[in-house]
Amino acid sequence: MENDRAPGALVPGRNRIRLYTELDGELVSHFSLHEFENADGFVMIHASVPRALELVRRDLCREFGEEVEIRITDAVRTEQELKQLARTHGWSDEGGTVSRNSKHLAQYGGIAVDIVATAKLTGRRVPQDRLGAVCRRYFDFVEDNYPDGHVHADNRAVLTGL
Repeated sequence: MENDRAPGALVPGRNRIRLYTELDGELVSHFSLHEFENADGFVMIHASVPRALELVRRDLCREFGEEVEIRITDAVRTEQELKQLARTHGWSDEGGTVSRNSKHLAQYGGIAVDIVATAKLTGRRVPQDRLGAVCRRYFDFVEDNYPDGHVHADNRAVLTGL
């Protein structure tokens, strides 16, 4: 069997695995492993992240009175990806928005996500400050002041004692 994919093309169907979390005694699954991929198809996600995201989603659905979709815009990064982002947005210690010690790096075990949320029926984007406030209930660290409107959330407390 020959490989008909273009050089560098990722295999279709990879990481199409539902992530299940128990909430209130019920298994829920609104996220799939592939949503956390980087550009090369690499995935690393800490067990605390899907649960926190499901809780954020649940609270937003209740608050907005409709289904809310959370879209992961970034998760695990390589050093190369981090440097590319810094070329575009600048290092935070030089006035930009990219941390040299980004919790998105694989060395931190997949504890970080960047997300946006949208109300499904109305198509209304959840305001960044509102999404950030709800994320603070379930994530250890939240940053919600990015110009593009995304929210960074991570569970850095899992790193203590390592």
